[in-house]
Amino acid sequence: MIRSIYIKNILNYFIVIIVSLILSFLITSLFFQNQIIKIRETEVINQGKGMINLYKNLGDKGFDEYLKSISSLPYEVYLYDQNGLVSKTPNVPKSSEFSKKTIRDVIAGDVYRKEVEPLLIGLPFETKNGRYALFIKPNLTEQFSQIRNILLTALFIVLFIGTSLILTTTRFLVKPLVRITHATKELARGNFQIRLNVKNKDEIGQLAQSFNFMAEELDKTEQMRKDFIANVSHELQSPLTAIRGMAIALKDGAVKTVEEKHYFELIEQESERLSSLTKQLLNLSILEANKSPFNPKLYLLDRQLRNQLVTMQSLWMEKRLDIDFDIPKLEVYADESLMNQVWTNLYSNAIKYNREDGKISIRGHEQGHHVEIIIRNTGYGIPQKDIPYIFERFYRVEKAHTRTTESYGLGLAVVKRIIDLHNGKIFVNSIEGEETTFRIILGK
Repeated sequence: MIRSIYIKNILNYFIVIIVSLILSFLITSLFFQNQIIKIRETEVINQGKGMINLYKNLGDKGFDEYLKSISSLPYEVYLYDQNGLVSKTPNVPKSSEFSKKTIRDVIAGDVYRKEVEPLLIGLPFETKNGRYALFIKPNLTEQFSQIRNILLTALFIVLFIGTSLILTTTRFLVKPLVRITHATKELARGNFQIRLNVKNKDEIGQLAQSFNFMAEELDKTEQMRKDFIANVSHELQSPLTAIRGMAIALKDGAVKTVEEKHYFELIEQESERLSSLTKQLLNLSILEANKSPFNPKLYLLDRQLRNQLVTMQSLWMEKRLDIDFDIPKLEVYADESLMNQVWTNLYSNAIKYNREDGKISIRGHEQGHHVEIIIRNTGYGIPQKDIPYIFERFYRVEKAHTRTTESYGLGLAVVKRIIDLHNGKIFVNSIEGEETTFRIILGK
């Protein structure tokens, strides 16, 4: 089995050229043969008329001498009268190309033409001695052979030049494919920085552009993977380090008895923090792998939003937040359990990043075949430069050393993934230092 596309292309081109040349040779030979027969027919008729005039002037004996003189020429000449053969060129057999009827018809005055190889012309004429029929059969075999040789020579030259050009052009055609193959192997080895510099505008150029796009996306994915591992390691390391340090202090008796309870409470808090982080990581991993159960149904969205807000009452009351809830009866077709996570995370952010004595506003309304929910909080706001990245995993606006709220940067990533699963949309608008607004659009 031939595996090289270079060899396959050469063989395909070679077969096409051979078939084309054979067909061209046959068609051209047939065309020229017909053209030559037509040209030679006119010439033979004119020659025949000349021979008739010679016969009339020379008679039988003189005409026989004339036929002997042209015996070396590629002609066969036959002269018939009403009684039969009168004369013919020497050293040629009696022709079987014409019958007695043909001879009688020509003697009677008809002109006979056989316009296929071998060409045959019969001309009538009359002298004082009676009516005659002159038949001339030129031998065109040598002429046709010469034409075929010329055509074959020309076609072989075309074959040689065409094959040489194909070998060259195919190499240029296959060269970008070889580079793409090499780049693909490099990509498989983990070299995501490799790029193809193919300037073709054809399908190969489009393939190279697609490869470069794929490499860029894989490079981004690899960078995200590295960042994810680094972030997870950092987030896991912090509570584990704290737990280990306090456990060692308790074990070595470095903690006073009155402080032991406080240390145990800190260990419990760090353990809960660690548990919360791993749960969010697992939840996000399940969502991104599309392994989370997805059971959409029609349910009352306004009731869900209200119940979720009541569940978190202790949190927003602790910060003395003013709640402005104004949503009419709304039905939505979605997975109620997954949407609970959306509202929990959005409410949690609205409370966590709000200021003391601030305000949370929840609005909702129908919009054609969709429902729109708006959650606004009077908090710190999000800088415009950070807005494009807030739905990325582990992305946090506040730096780790300055943040005063516990956040892993996973909540909005979970929200975005769940909204995407519902073919919905989520938008964010923020005025730094004043407010932040999330707008969610879902199908009814």
